[in-house]
Amino acid sequence: MTLSHNAGHRLHRMATEQRAWDAALAAEGGHLLQSWRWGALKEQFGWRVERFAVLGERGVALAQVLFRHRMGVSIGYIPRGPVMPEGDSVATEQLWREIDAAARKRRALTIIVEPDVAIPFGTINRRRFLTGPRPIQPARSVKVDLADDETLLGQMHQKTRYNVRLAQRRGVSTTIAPVNDESLAQFYALLVDTSARNEFEIHTADYYREFFNQFGDSSALIFAEIEGKPVAGVAVVSFGDEAIYMYGASSTRDRAHGAGFLVQYEAMRWSRDRGCKRYDLWGIPAEEPSSTRVDDGDRIAGTSGSDWRGLYEFKTRFGGTIVRYPLPVERRYLPFLASMAHRMYGTGV
Repeated sequence: MTLSHNAGHRLHRMATEQRAWDAALAAEGGHLLQSWRWGALKEQFGWRVERFAVLGERGVALAQVLFRHRMGVSIGYIPRGPVMPEGDSVATEQLWREIDAAARKRRALTIIVEPDVAIPFGTINRRRFLTGPRPIQPARSVKVDLADDETLLGQMHQKTRYNVRLAQRRGVSTTIAPVNDESLAQFYALLVDTSARNEFEIHTADYYREFFNQFGDSSALIFAEIEGKPVAGVAVVSFGDEAIYMYGASSTRDRAHGAGFLVQYEAMRWSRDRGCKRYDLWGIPAEEPSSTRVDDGDRIAGTSGSDWRGLYEFKTRFGGTIVRYPLPVERRYLPFLASMAHRMYGTGV
């Protein structure tokens, strides 16, 4: 395809300017993890970013590839992408040619692709893709349609709705906190508390600081407070018509007050007021748990390590739709070194 001067200029701007890239990505329904700011965040923590834009017959094909270099070679990762216009084989094939060329320059062993939607293998050579590793991003999520307050509460499970109102009756308040040293320290203290209780890893404090620095007004740090003290907090970010609950934490001592439910409700309201249509609660177990109750049958199981039953129950009761993502695939360039690439690999989302 021969591009006009204007089309070529437009593609160059997409690949080199934040505003143009994100506008094109949002217009094509792309995911936050393919956004310019997400790439910029990852560049602060060991990744290198390359962006590709190809103008096709039915839209624009886009891919943000994260590369991590070690020992003279690299691995590539495409989180929740790429964006490929449906049925546009020309754009799709050209996009992968450009990705392959960059991979060769960077001596990539493999590129792991974790799509947001299924890759249209009918328009590209399926033999170049192999089954990938276990999902790095959550295999499933819960997405809540955003509406007015009455509808938001009405679509919740009755116990979730009860807990939101319980928190309000017990004097739990919410605030959108200014992001500064004090609020970040408070949020990180809650994260440390939660990670110890639920046995999961967290980033360094600098990572969360950089997250808010990159996303600015598109993000919010929302606290639920009791007598002015934060007892639960969420980091939420909007992109296009969707907002995502990226990080959250709560106090072990004050969880019984329902603060964790109320702060999610407030994050949904913040997202709606920004014009978002959906709120992504991020990750739930890949498969349906056989039961979400502990052995005595009376209590909901907690969340600990790989046991996400409590998390499943918490998120699904907000009334959203469960979404399953396609399995990861790999585009291997040196297949016999793939196992080395997997040992080197880590996204640290």
